[in-house]
Amino acid sequence: MNKDANTRDANAFRRGEFPTDAPIEALRTDHRFVKELFERYFATRDEDEKKETGRHVLLLLEMHASLEEGVFYPRVRDADPRLVDHCEEDHEEARQLIDRLKPMDESDPQAQQLFRQLADMVLLHVENEETSLFPKVEQAGLDLSAIGAEMQTLQTRMIADRLQKPIAPGLRQ
Repeated sequence: MNKDANTRDANAFRRGEFPTDAPIEALRTDHRFVKELFERYFATRDEDEKKETGRHVLLLLEMHASLEEGVFYPRVRDADPRLVDHCEEDHEEARQLIDRLKPMDESDPQAQQLFRQLADMVLLHVENEETSLFPKVEQAGLDLSAIGAEMQTLQTRMIADRLQKPIAPGLRQ
């Protein structure tokens, strides 16, 4: 995906567009976008770009986790309760790293190390969701459109709340 596609994805995320009939695909899109943001973060030497990309990664991860924890996981828990519990544990680990990273300066070597740890953990979590959880959910016969509609409502509310107070440069448009 090129930079223009990244911008489109980011803008759709900010506007609250959400394919209510395909919530799993929406989550996969988030996964692809966060992977690309991590790649951009680690590839750049420009401190301003690193700072903006890092903040964007943290915000996207927080909003994505809120969607999964607030709607998706509770609604798909019956497909595999143990796997959903594991995913929620991953989210807690990520949240702890995010909380440590937020106040840090990107030039701090410890921030680089924590970002690498976060990226490795998130990418493993994404692989687990996409190869284990999502197929089970797709086979469980759940009403994915209803789940998608709930996720869209939550995402719209989160974005409206975020727009009330800017979190990072470039995220409020």
